[in-house]
Amino acid sequence: MNVAEIVNQLTASRGDPGHHLSPDDELCAYTALVMGLEELAPRIASHTNSPTRADYFVHLVERAHRATGYAQLTAADLAQRTLVHELPAETLAKVNDCLADTSAYIDGTLGLPNDPATPPSGRPTFKNTTEFLQNALRIGFVEARDRVRAAGRLLPHTDIHGIDQPAPFPLLAEQLTAGKASARQLANAARKLERLQPEIKQYPDSDALASRLEAQVAESVSDEDPRTTNRLLNSIEVWLQQGVKEPSEEVLRTKVGMFYRGTNAGISEFLLRTRATDAEILFSLCAQTDNPRTKAGDREALFDQSGFGTEYETGSSKEAGPNGAGAGNAGAKAASGIGAHDFPDFLIDPATGQPVADAAEAHKLAMDPLDPPAAVFGTDNGTTYGEDGLTPPQRHLQGLMNLLKSNGRTGQKTKTTGLPSPELFIVTTLAELEGRAVESGLTRHGQRLTPQELRQQLCNGRAIPIVMNGQSRILDLGTEERFFPDYMRAAILAIYGGCLVPGCTIPPEHCEIHHFDPFSRGGKTEINLGLPACSNHHHGLHAGTFTAVRHTDGLFSILLPRFMDPEQKPWRNASWRQGSVLSAPLF
Repeated sequence: MNVAEIVNQLTASRGDPGHHLSPDDELCAYTALVMGLEELAPRIASHTNSPTRADYFVHLVERAHRATGYAQLTAADLAQRTLVHELPAETLAKVNDCLADTSAYIDGTLGLPNDPATPPSGRPTFKNTTEFLQNALRIGFVEARDRVRAAGRLLPHTDIHGIDQPAPFPLLAEQLTAGKASARQLANAARKLERLQPEIKQYPDSDALASRLEAQVAESVSDEDPRTTNRLLNSIEVWLQQGVKEPSEEVLRTKVGMFYRGTNAGISEFLLRTRATDAEILFSLCAQTDNPRTKAGDREALFDQSGFGTEYETGSSKEAGPNGAGAGNAGAKAASGIGAHDFPDFLIDPATGQPVADAAEAHKLAMDPLDPPAAVFGTDNGTTYGEDGLTPPQRHLQGLMNLLKSNGRTGQKTKTTGLPSPELFIVTTLAELEGRAVESGLTRHGQRLTPQELRQQLCNGRAIPIVMNGQSRILDLGTEERFFPDYMRAAILAIYGGCLVPGCTIPPEHCEIHHFDPFSRGGKTEINLGLPACSNHHHGLHAGTFTAVRHTDGLFSILLPRFMDPEQKPWRNASWRQGSVLSAPLF
């Protein structure tokens, strides 16, 4: 049975023998097939006990899964080509009505709304296709963005000049249309190959080389497991890098930068890649912190600034130890579990991910100016902690952090124009501040502090505490000033964390403060009348796409458009504060 016969059978040709199949007929048939899949899959799983039929069913479901993955990319491409994100809210709401009653849509009693007769004017409902997919499908921003990008890599498309372009990776595109691998695997392979394009272009006859490498990857994705394909891509990257002595400017632009790798067990990891000149500055910084005769390399001061051992200091901790180091540091080191037999994370080979076995290579990775003792690379597998209680990498990091904590100010405490002024804001409760709670503080960017870190930062005066749940007064500027000053802005961001619209991941530093009562109509600039929103969603609040409402706890929530949330429940952005249920505590 071909597709035309399936469509005719499912739509019954609308009762007209001479009826010609239309896109609506195909869409109705696809709707019926999706409904059938949703009902048939659990029925087959519950009614069949045959292992041979289970084998067939497993393969068939995987085939359907791959076809659906391909359909997701074609749908994202179609949404981008037709500018779905510009549809008015009324049209989107009527489409949702058809999705809510698919049976009525199939039998023709309920139809899709007509396309707008004229191009939309004013602000579009969504900024782009990614935002449309994120909000209409209730998926994460990263997943929505990746679908749009994968469609651009694996499907023919039209460029910004209106010229039709073939798929950038035609061999992977063939695997996608043939169902040889899942769309996710192919999209990941295309993304990694795209990242390698600057390195490939450095070679003569780069087009032929790119085709050969894509053929290898396409064959691996089709025949091998994902881990094997990833190893192949990694080996290709290493091979490309080894064949060029001096990288091009394009390669440098793709490699250089600071990348956040995530937080695990309270440890945040950043990857830093620099040019040679910038690396020399970092080496110079490390050398200065390694010199105990300078103020920058003051061992006692660096240990105190590092935060290690703060909770373990006693009245006798400041007694002088060997070489002038505080005796309390050694006790702190022992109490905190730091010893000479712990294998350090920095002695991991970045190329293989395996522990470094060569003493010289480990010495290089640690940037230790002193020759490491033999015990470091013997049976102990340990590292060298100085008498100040810090390893060289910890000492180097502290020197860098001291520069950042200077907040771009010189010795005269004046701000240097053009330099960033990083600030540490900690949201905490009155009980935590008084030391009566065991929970941690929360920074503006969602980093949780242990009770020890919280008390240390507040004692050292390097943090700006914003205490919640206390008897605090509302700061009020009345109508004398339209824009929220920095201290009000900091307090509002501390309350909500970032943009209040659900799903938005714009950093808090990029947020604007929206007046709940419009300033032009007498609204006041008060903390309890301001809410944070990124520039895009701030415009959405003024355009009426989103509505801010005050909840019973006194804080603001967001009502989404009816086509996104027919029940009109108030929401908050769970990206910044755990839990979006309003009955749950904010912190």
